[in-house]
Amino acid sequence: MTLQQQSKQLGKVFVVSHTHWDREWYQDYQSFRTRLVYMMDELLERLREDASYRHFMLDGQTIMIEDYLQIRPERKEELLKHLREGRLTAGPWYVMPDEFLVSGESLVRNLLTGFRQSRQMGFEPMKSGYVNDIFGHNSQMPQIFQGFGIDNAVLFRGFYGNADPAELWWEGADGSRLLGLKLDEDRSYSDFYFFLRWPFVDRGFQYEEEELIERAEAMLDYKAKRATTDIALSLDGCDHIEIEPNLGWMLGRLNERTPGVAWAHSTIEDYVAALRARIGELEVFKGEQRMPGYNGVNNMVLANVLSSRVHLKQHNQHCENLLTGWAEPWSSFASREGRPYPKAFLDQAWKHLLENHPHDSICGCSITPVHEDMLYRFAQSRSLGEGMLTEAFNYVSGHIAESALEGRHAVVLFNSSQRPVDGVVQVELELPLNSAVPAISPQIGGTNFRLLDSKGEAVPFQVVGVKKQSMRRWRPYRDIPRGEQVDRITVALKGDIPAFGYTTYTVDMQASELPGKGEYAFRRAAEPVRYVGSQQTAPNVWENGKLRLEVAANGTLSLRDLETGYETEGLLALEDQADIGDGWQYIAPVGNETVSSTVGHASVSIVHDGPLETCLRLALQLEVPEEIASDRTKRSDKRIGLPVTTYITLRKDDTVIRCRTVVDNGVRDHRLKLLFPTRVDSDRYYTGTPFDLVERSVQLPDYSRHIEKDSGIVPSNGLLAIRSERHGFAIYSKGLYEAQLRNDRTRTAALTLYRSTRDEVMSDGGDGGQLLGRLEFEYAFRPFNPADTSWGDLLADQQQFSLGIRAVNRKPGPVAFETLHRRDSNLPARHAYLNLTGSDLIVSACKRAEDDADAWIIRLWNSANNESSGSIQPADPVIKAERTNLDEQTVGTIQVEQGNMLRITAKPKEIVTLKLWFGLNRER
Repeated sequence: MTLQQQSKQLGKVFVVSHTHWDREWYQDYQSFRTRLVYMMDELLERLREDASYRHFMLDGQTIMIEDYLQIRPERKEELLKHLREGRLTAGPWYVMPDEFLVSGESLVRNLLTGFRQSRQMGFEPMKSGYVNDIFGHNSQMPQIFQGFGIDNAVLFRGFYGNADPAELWWEGADGSRLLGLKLDEDRSYSDFYFFLRWPFVDRGFQYEEEELIERAEAMLDYKAKRATTDIALSLDGCDHIEIEPNLGWMLGRLNERTPGVAWAHSTIEDYVAALRARIGELEVFKGEQRMPGYNGVNNMVLANVLSSRVHLKQHNQHCENLLTGWAEPWSSFASREGRPYPKAFLDQAWKHLLENHPHDSICGCSITPVHEDMLYRFAQSRSLGEGMLTEAFNYVSGHIAESALEGRHAVVLFNSSQRPVDGVVQVELELPLNSAVPAISPQIGGTNFRLLDSKGEAVPFQVVGVKKQSMRRWRPYRDIPRGEQVDRITVALKGDIPAFGYTTYTVDMQASELPGKGEYAFRRAAEPVRYVGSQQTAPNVWENGKLRLEVAANGTLSLRDLETGYETEGLLALEDQADIGDGWQYIAPVGNETVSSTVGHASVSIVHDGPLETCLRLALQLEVPEEIASDRTKRSDKRIGLPVTTYITLRKDDTVIRCRTVVDNGVRDHRLKLLFPTRVDSDRYYTGTPFDLVERSVQLPDYSRHIEKDSGIVPSNGLLAIRSERHGFAIYSKGLYEAQLRNDRTRTAALTLYRSTRDEVMSDGGDGGQLLGRLEFEYAFRPFNPADTSWGDLLADQQQFSLGIRAVNRKPGPVAFETLHRRDSNLPARHAYLNLTGSDLIVSACKRAEDDADAWIIRLWNSANNESSGSIQPADPVIKAERTNLDEQTVGTIQVEQGNMLRITAKPKEIVTLKLWFGLNRER
């Protein structure tokens, strides 16, 4: 319950003019940009002509400047003059993002971009955590804002919403505290507009003075009941609203006609400065703020945006993992070997990605053309990221010493996670056409090659796939493109790859030849290489040494942990319901027929099986209503098939079961969920959010009197876990953010795969949100022993699942380099660039510093609720080390031990950023 305020007399109202600028929403970007240009044209004219129009805030974003100047470059100096003088404010954001559907690192990069753009243009960004219309607030935003020198935040949704106090303390997961400026539940960031401007919209904004004064007095009374001091903030603007050119006249009349109250055209920062001298005891709100709205016109957190147009979420997380998990670290590592760090390329990849992070974009609640534009931006970000990563990989693999390869074909495996990979992995070999037995003579069985590790020892492997006559393309520097056909042989092997490192396997091929002319005998140079065995122990049962997996007739799975004895069943059941909602909300019709796969029948096949890896294919077809009935009260009588195919991969001695589900969706107006009965006896569970693992209750609070329903939906950015004293169960996912832990007998976890919706904002709707066609989902699950598994262990394991491994094939002979970057070819066959100790410390970034081309940034966060210690040890000597804030400004120094060892202590949930300077590149 919130703190009720005693009504008091306000002495001053700080009026801040702004426009809340959704860059795209019910119109596409270019249409909104046209409106932006006209709005900015008028604003600049007003600033030039009217000295009483003191200030305008550009919605806490710098991208508005960028968008405007692309059309009006001739007004750049005029615009920058006002920004430098403080009559305009922008930032701290590049774009105002959603807080749950992007990673913590994306939030940091967004602010870094906003800060750097502002400073490059000669002004400081607004020092307010402006998140005025976000669908709830994550637990680490106070720490993130404090990391940029921001000690206050403008907040709206996610709080109670019943005359909440206008000022509060918001305390983050680590204890960081912000002064929260809580907007009211009815008019939010538009109180001045709706109280005083909007009532005159039908009169062409011709203000009648007496009515204006009456409405101003009503506004003062309303705000006084929420204020904790004798001053108040009032926001003059609304969604995509142009300025009020007569604001100076309005404020003049209000100052004359409301005795004892001063109305000042001002800034948020000036209001905060005045407020700090007045505040007394305030209510403290801790951690994540996602309470369903109790009251208010738009005071809702809209939890189901977590699953709207799920393909956008999948693309986004893939790009985030690509940039922070692969392209930046390996560009950093390659730079230590002499390749220039491609910062400009990576910055551009980030800009494309960040442009998709505003809440109406990434939340999937805009019109279809908006989301089609997003796909282009994702593609550009991915193309840039993949391009820089490929160059880094080729630079490292291409300069491995020839002597380490002994003239053989090599495949270099890269691990970008913070834990070593020590288990079965899949690798694709690009071998010369018709050179490998699996491609040319499968009847022989086995292979005519061996795989040797970096020590030259043979490694067991299992062939799991062959693709014949595949084109391989490359373009040597200063030469025309080349291409050749190869046979791609996919193998599962027992991998051993260091953390943040690589290792090399070579192919020892024994050439086998077909009989020559006039010959009958088959020529072969050596006995075939065969590694035999199976993980199947019964018709529908497989064991990998750690787990026992049994497939039921309905396609669900039973699981037994062979070490702890933990058991569960019914995993991967499907639940299909109607959805007449939109991009914001799941809405069930009155007649909501639910279809379940638990009593159905599935087809089970073995895609491949062997001593190292088994892949099962489970296919079933749900018979579901085709769409919603015309009156939208129930599902239609016509039923069609919904084919669902799931591929399950079980690897030797691995506790993680990997899954890929393919849905051929021809059904409209529905929601499909995947169920995991965990059978873990606990009333608490945990889900990952930016820089945090949030503890949640299985028991739902009573929100029955709230205007917004609560279904127990919570955000999860890749990890959901539940544990008791004896057992634990975890689910990893890629791009699936809508989760639920049901308060039922089996403690069932539910992941929403997707929602198909027809309605679109301010339009006639359509099929864009129905997601018709082929949909794919990747996820995994595992049991764990709480006695020897920390939250950091699970987060690192989930990180490894999300990133996987990558591989580069290198042909024998001279390397065909595709760039001009060269060095001596003396790199080792195996190497690690960074070593981390401390089981609860999670690395989130490894990149070049923003403002110093010779310095490097490593960021990590403590996942534990207690202080954690560990160490970071780069491969190279460290000549200087500093601790910085998130803005990469120095806050302290760190002692370097033994030439390259840094000891780290992190407070509970603390984010730690290190800035390092290395010595000269090593000569290996």
